Amino acid sequence: MDGNALTASIANGYQPPLSRPERLIASGRVVLAASSLVAVWLDPSEPVNQAPIAYALLAAYLGYSVAVAVAGLRWAGGATWRLLSHGFDLVFFSAFIYFTAGPASPFFAYFVFSLVCATLRWRWRGTLWTALAALVAYGVAGAYFWGVLDDPHFELGKFIIRGGYLAVVAVLLGYLGLHEERTRREISLLARQAAAAEERVRLARDLHDGVLQALTGIALRLEAVRRAEGSDAGGAEAAGERRPTAIEEVQRLIVQEQRDLRFYIRELRPDDAGRGGPGLEPRLGDLAERVRLEWGLEVEVELRGAAAGEGDVAPVPEPLAREVYLLVREALVNAARHGGARSARVRVHPHAAGVAVEVADDGRGFPFAGRYEAPALAAMEAGPRSLRERVEAAGGRLVVESSPRGAHLAMELPWPA
Repeated sequence: MDGNALTASIANGYQPPLSRPERLIASGRVVLAASSLVAVWLDPSEPVNQAPIAYALLAAYLGYSVAVAVAGLRWAGGATWRLLSHGFDLVFFSAFIYFTAGPASPFFAYFVFSLVCATLRWRWRGTLWTALAALVAYGVAGAYFWGVLDDPHFELGKFIIRGGYLAVVAVLLGYLGLHEERTRREISLLARQAAAAEERVRLARDLHDGVLQALTGIALRLEAVRRAEGSDAGGAEAAGERRPTAIEEVQRLIVQEQRDLRFYIRELRPDDAGRGGPGLEPRLGDLAERVRLEWGLEVEVELRGAAAGEGDVAPVPEPLAREVYLLVREALVNAARHGGARSARVRVHPHAAGVAVEVADDGRGFPFAGRYEAPALAAMEAGPRSLRERVEAAGGRLVVESSPRGAHLAMELPWPA
């Protein structure tokens, strides 16, 4: 598995078939069964209730533990296997306690092992329902030895204390499972962020080495063509009367596009993200000129407040400035392309709560008439969908007013957190 696949797998909560918890549980089960046999060998009087059955159960459990540890791990990673083996352990532990000394059995520690297994497998939720099952089994055994068998060795005080110990251990392990779950979520989030950062770097590299270089090559070719044709307009150029040719206008558009692309690549790179760009005012000025050249749309731009260096509101930060720029560009292109507008007016006003953006045009407007906010437009499946999604993603508000005389878009974007 390569690095990218492994990072994506970790982000999705991947665990290999031979997972570490199952290896640990299988090894612990063998150690527990073997140490129990050693304890019985050192103290053969311990299984006071139906000793032959207790010995046979313990020997069978040891064989089962060894078999799982040696061969069963190949299929021990499935959810069904984990659930069945956990239930089998609980049933066996309950039966073994019954056939030894009941609630006073030293093998009461088996229930603690079940709680540990549940914490490793399902974290706090598994600890909770395993603790409930263990306490129920332990309580049933105590009630049977006390009320039915009337065991003279039964001590109610010790029985209650042991139950309390089991509950305390369950609480501690449950807290540990909750902490581990939070840690896993944090690791998964960090892995996703690392994968996203790696993808951003790759995209920035591809844009720089591909699209940006291609635009540079086109600009150079156009410059060569312009120089070759420059001799035809020498006299007019000397008199200062020559207008920019179509090739020169295309060159200007490409240069502006290259500049925007460089800013975009800078934001994609984590080390360069957030660095200052050219500012909102020069960007919108360049945008107005570009829209005029591309679409023949005359654009008037008005900036008030901190965007124009006035007032005491903080300047628009780079990420929000780029978002405003992209929103205005899309609104102007829509007005020219779909609305047939000939002129438009852009107003940007930073204030204490965020940035207010207005774009008004003299085109045909949208297919609907009236004033609607983003939720109503989404329900109608009308209006500028891409703009609406951008504003919603930024946590802002969009209001669209349309009529046959043109459209008016009002957008409010909050300051970034």
